[in-house]
Formats: sequence, structure tokens, C-alpha cells
Amino acid sequence: VNADGAGAAPRGSAKAPLDPDHLYNVLFVGDSHVGKTSFLYRLHADTFNPHLTATVGLDYQVKNFVVDNKCFALRLWDSAGQERYHSITKQFFRKADGVVLMYDITSEYSFLDVQYWLSCIQEGAEDGVSILLLGNKTDCAAERQVPMEQGERLAKEHQLMFYECSAASGHNISESMVSLIRLLKANEDKLKNKAEEVLKLPQKKKSCCW
Repeated sequence: VNADGAGAAPRGSAKAPLDPDHLYNVLFVGDSHVGKTSFLYRLHADTFNPHLTATVGLDYQVKNFVVDNKCFALRLWDSAGQERYHSITKQFFRKADGVVLMYDITSEYSFLDVQYWLSCIQEGAEDGVSILLLGNKTDCAAERQVPMEQGERLAKEHQLMFYECSAASGHNISESMVSLIRLLKANEDKLKNKAEEVLKLPQKKKSCCW
């Protein structure tokens, strides 16, 4: 099924799309040129397109995953890295169930900017939002400027999930998404349990007299 649902097969046909058990909004953020659009293209088409143009504003696509025998639909939002679009991105944090914060392992500058993006998430997103820190371009090992340990340390410090990947080679693309889905599901379950506990609290009986 494409992003707007066009082309969906009618119900009952052999090719009817899976009815997802869960739908999550996932926002991709990070500096320009770190590879957010390439990552999403690889995820969607399972191929690398070196000729993608920079994203303007916000764009999204829907991707279905089957994880642990459940069907998950992810609405994947691709944001523009250029500074002039940051205010649009910031407005969207509130709606995000998960955020993928990407940097480029060949660009120390993009890694330093992770702190800026983390403060944006902290400021704009709901408490307990699932965050995946993703170091892209492992295929460019010779040009690496950010050691893996640095990414791991930062993730540990801020309690983020961490992966390194390559949109060009496909390394850790689906693995990182499956782990993010499990984290999103665990967070959703936690919230549900909290809500159920609140409902179970004994309610004060209303007095019949004033």
C-alpha cells in the first residue's frame, strides 16, 4: 500500500493488505545530507538511489512490518535537515511516537549537532518518546570521523537505542527498524498498564448528602 492508500487490493482478495495491529508515527531528524531520505528509500524499495534530492518540509510514507507475529504500520516522516525548515519539524515532535535521530559517521559536525536535535526532542516531544540514534554511512569506513564508541557513549548517556547502518549497502536497515518497533510496542504497553492501574484505583463514593 502506498502512502495515501491508493492501490490497496479489495478486502477478501489474495493480495489484500495486512490489517495492522498497531500504527506508529516515526519522525526522522538530523542534519542535511546525513542520509535520512536514502535510508527511507532503501527501506521502501530495498535499493540505494544516489540521485535523491533534498527533502523540502515534511514528507511521509507508510511501511508495514511483521514483528513477533504482529503487524505494525509505521508512518515514516522524512524531515528537511536545512535550518530554515526546523520550525516545521519542531511542530511535529508532539505527534511522534518515535524519533530516529541520524548522523553521518563521516561527519563530526553532524554528530555534534545530535545534542541540538536531542534538546529539540526534549522540548517538543511527549515524555517517554522512543528514540533511536542512528549513525549512517558505515560503507564509507575509510572516511569515518566518529568512532562507534562515541555513538554508544552518547546513546548510553541519554538512554537511547543505538545502531550504525548504511543506506548504501543495506547494513542494519531492517534490524534497526525491528528494534525500534519492539521499543515502541514496549512503551505503548507501559502506557496502557499505567492507564489500567489508574482505572483500578478505588473511586471515592459520592455521599448522598451535601
